[in-house]
Amino acid sequence: MADPGAPAPRLDRTWQGLRDQGLSGSLRLDYFRSSKDLDDRTDFLGGTAQLKLLPTFSSAVDGKVEARVTNPDIGDGGGADSTLLEAYLTAHFAHADLRLGKQIVAWGRADGVNPTDNLTPHDFKVLLPFEEDQRFGLTALKLDYYVTPEYTFTFFSAPLSEPAKFPRPTGLGEALEKRPAHGVFALKLNKTGGALDWSLSYFRGYSSLPDARLLGFGPAGPMLELHYDKIDVVGADFARNFGRYGVRGELAYISTGDRDGRDPAVKNPFLFYVLGVDRTFFENLNINLQLVGRRVHRFTDPETLTNPIERQIAIQNAITDGQQDRASYGLSSRISNKWLHDTLEAEILVFANFTRHNHFIRPMLTYAFTDHVKGTVGAEYYTGADETFFGQLKRNRGAFAELRYGF
Repeated sequence: MADPGAPAPRLDRTWQGLRDQGLSGSLRLDYFRSSKDLDDRTDFLGGTAQLKLLPTFSSAVDGKVEARVTNPDIGDGGGADSTLLEAYLTAHFAHADLRLGKQIVAWGRADGVNPTDNLTPHDFKVLLPFEEDQRFGLTALKLDYYVTPEYTFTFFSAPLSEPAKFPRPTGLGEALEKRPAHGVFALKLNKTGGALDWSLSYFRGYSSLPDARLLGFGPAGPMLELHYDKIDVVGADFARNFGRYGVRGELAYISTGDRDGRDPAVKNPFLFYVLGVDRTFFENLNINLQLVGRRVHRFTDPETLTNPIERQIAIQNAITDGQQDRASYGLSSRISNKWLHDTLEAEILVFANFTRHNHFIRPMLTYAFTDHVKGTVGAEYYTGADETFFGQLKRNRGAFAELRYGF
């Protein structure tokens, strides 16, 4: 007589087989006081399921698939969105790895502010609390050739460019988006090991954030084109430890199509750099401080434009691109600590723009109830004049919380 419980072992074997192929994931319940668009919507209760699989096909071929399904506003009847974050195969050779498919590739050694991180996009509007939640992949080919144990040469190429998802200012007029029609490619020489880690890189592609151009006027007012400038980026970074101090630096020169600085609808070429130091005090108290700077080549003040509509558009472009001033300086700071056998973690992240006096502050507290369940609470606070980068986001101030089950 058949055992009514017989399917259970089969399910167990299937589950264990998936676990053997690197299956992991999480279920998350999130609350955000504010949206991350430039609007007045509040009180979002959302749910997210995320799965990751790391299959191994042979000793020479493996892969990764990671997907997310999220409904950011369950309480208001919002719809679910699905995102394939990554899906690629990697072929391993004696001195190289070849990866093909949708992949996230992050460049740069600085903390959080990375001038050379231009390969794959971010979703700055996602209602999830962690910085890694903002990344999603780009379909591309990446070849890592290991010249020596310390030196790696990387080639990256994608047939299409994918812009970032960023809150768009309102009130300028009707906007038509002109997305990039071509792909990107990049080269990098990376050195790791020894006293000094460093890299040199080159990227040719498109800006991830759009600029606006006035096309004309329609029945509803101004009509704009949102376009993504073609850019060439030459970058470098380094990292070195001096005892308990870590020193990191990163810089990039971004060349654009407006080399003379005469087109207010196209960002000017500029130098973007970060220099920081971090140290861990006592057992777990880590303090990271970074100077962040930009210098705009052939700067033209958008406030000097005589046409009021073109002036307003040019000012908004300059806010988005960080080009309101010929030179601008700021500070990023991340301070974190752990207690109770590393089950309780606190962090405060601060970005301060000294030139235009606007700031972003994000305190966050995470507690691990068990090995699988974590709770997080925090807040995002923006200050500054309305016509500054962080000041324009003041509508998005608010607290957030997450309960997460990971497996």
